[in-house]
Amino acid sequence: MNANALRSILLVKNVEEHDPDGAVLPFAEREAATREALRRHPAAASASDTRAWDVLGARAAQLQERLAGRHPVVERALQLESALTSTGWFLLPAAFAAGLVLSLLDSRVRIEVLAFPLLGVVAWNLGVYLLLLYAGVRAARNRDAGPRDAPWSWTLWPARWGWQRASRLIKRSSFYHRPLSAALRQFSTEWWPSAQPMLSLQGQRLFHVGSAALALGLVAGFYLRGIALEYRAGWESTFLDAGQARMLLGWVYGPASAATGIELPADEAAMTALHWRNGRGGGPAAPWIHLMAATAILYVIVPRLLLALAATLRLRRVSARLAVPEYLLAYARSVLGGSDAALPAQVARLTTFAYEPAAASEQGLQRLLAAVFGADTRVEFAPMLAYGDEARFEAALAGAVPDIEVVLFNLASTPEAENHGAVLRLLLANAAAGAGQRRLVLVDESPYLARMGGDASLAGRVEQRRDAWREFVRSHGIEACLVDLAAIAAADTVAAGDVERVQRTCQGRRA
Repeated sequence: MNANALRSILLVKNVEEHDPDGAVLPFAEREAATREALRRHPAAASASDTRAWDVLGARAAQLQERLAGRHPVVERALQLESALTSTGWFLLPAAFAAGLVLSLLDSRVRIEVLAFPLLGVVAWNLGVYLLLLYAGVRAARNRDAGPRDAPWSWTLWPARWGWQRASRLIKRSSFYHRPLSAALRQFSTEWWPSAQPMLSLQGQRLFHVGSAALALGLVAGFYLRGIALEYRAGWESTFLDAGQARMLLGWVYGPASAATGIELPADEAAMTALHWRNGRGGGPAAPWIHLMAATAILYVIVPRLLLALAATLRLRRVSARLAVPEYLLAYARSVLGGSDAALPAQVARLTTFAYEPAAASEQGLQRLLAAVFGADTRVEFAPMLAYGDEARFEAALAGAVPDIEVVLFNLASTPEAENHGAVLRLLLANAAAGAGQRRLVLVDESPYLARMGGDASLAGRVEQRRDAWREFVRSHGIEACLVDLAAIAAADTVAAGDVERVQRTCQGRRA
């Protein structure tokens, strides 16, 4: 789903949930928006589930416009949490100004061709390129090793700044409209995880363009100094002789010399003539300023702008296909349930391994899946897999593909790599082959807790067993959800914490 549609849906969803009386969004407006969205997206135009999200997005866009018209805080909060435009306008001129200042740091009357600031900026950028290459290789190698922190997570800081400003704005709004403030606060909590991939790419683009702006400011500073004053260019060093300095000069300025046609010192004698010594040495600065500008363009400005372009292209792709959170399925069904755009009922196929769940656990499982994926979710019970019967699971995965593939283990069992691990590896291999459905690994705590008999002195053993299962499943590249299915069956409602755990550990993309 594209970012604008998902943001609008999340906003309207939270407003509707915190506005049961229709004071913020009147019921008549909600119904009218639903009818208009259905009219704009006729049934023959797209597949049923695609059309459902299109209708929901069009409906949310209409209602968001009405909310923003009545409550300016809504539009302001969305701007702060969704874009880095204002931050960029501030940082880019600041980076350019920093480049101008850097050009003044070497000397007032001469330019050092082998010293800071140009060499420092080039070296810093080359270091960044090496880090990017390392991060890219590492990410490619660990693509199938489970969830990891993104190497670019630090680029979220401008977005975090906007998110914090939005939080303060929402907090102030509670003084005059408490239900709307509560809705915006919950929207912010739900939007942030979904938007992080997009906001991180915005931060990367800003970082690259800012680096190019700094180098451009450095070049501009050199030329401004050359226009206003007469400078001489040269070098000095405690450790380098003329031959070594000439070699370093070739490494740094060689590409720029080839691109511009400006020749470097031909021999050590010419290099010695540029050596600052006893107040003498150096040569005309104009050719060197041109070489410095070309070097900054080749090493910094062009690569950074290309990286910014790559980040922009990735941003467009990511913004067009943000993952839809699982909890939106129930909301979509409640809004569109009476229309011909309703989402089709989902099928969850349950496979238990070396474990025959009791009736209470089966009932709790059905209630849990209905609470997470919608009340009309249909659970298909596959035959139980026995130890050594993992090949039958592979055959089942090769058949019909359900919406959610659920594997149920027993906490009372000890996880074993050759048995439980084989099932997990088959589940992950099926996903890598492009099956496309969501995957959920559940571990039923009910039998083990019943065995412990509620003895508080054994709580440590229970927690150790839980940790062992979590680490075992995680080592196979997926997260496990541990739940007491019998307790869910006995309760009046499914606890919000159980629903959140399933939503957090259910893997697979729905865009």
